[in-house]
Amino acid sequence: MAAQFRAMEARALARLGDAEGCDLALSEAERQLSMRTADSDPAYIAYFDEVELAAEFGHCFRDLGRSVQATERGAGSIFGDGLNNRSDFFATMVQAEAYINQGEASQGFDIALSALRLGEGLKSARCVQYVRELQGRITDSMQRAAEFRDFTEQARSFRLWQQVGKQF
Repeated sequence: MAAQFRAMEARALARLGDAEGCDLALSEAERQLSMRTADSDPAYIAYFDEVELAAEFGHCFRDLGRSVQATERGAGSIFGDGLNNRSDFFATMVQAEAYINQGEASQGFDIALSALRLGEGLKSARCVQYVRELQGRITDSMQRAAEFRDFTEQARSFRLWQQVGKQF
């Protein structure tokens, strides 16, 4: 539980732009998670493991503008095995945004399409918010690229993209 608490603290600090505080909280989350034993936590927090922490790293680094670190640390949180579609959707959208922020728009768009596929069965305002944030990161110059036109043509067929309603 302490690891998850520190990871949530790190997310909040990252959103506030406090890189130093975020880094300290992430380090502490890793330390706390490494001390976990089979009987140290209640069953309801058992889901919070190394994979979940990797997703938190991805979110934090994306929010801090550390796109390379977001793609490196967050990639281990995506399985796409159908067991955790909601978590996989969020982590995949973070990866897409991180690649877009790195200037790797084509790869980011491909990953975003994967996320939209994962999100087809999800009904969540938070999912819609992630799509909205992705759209907000797409610059005018990206919109003129052929890759973007291909991406939006495909993205329009997905329910979450349609829900956001922004037309490029």
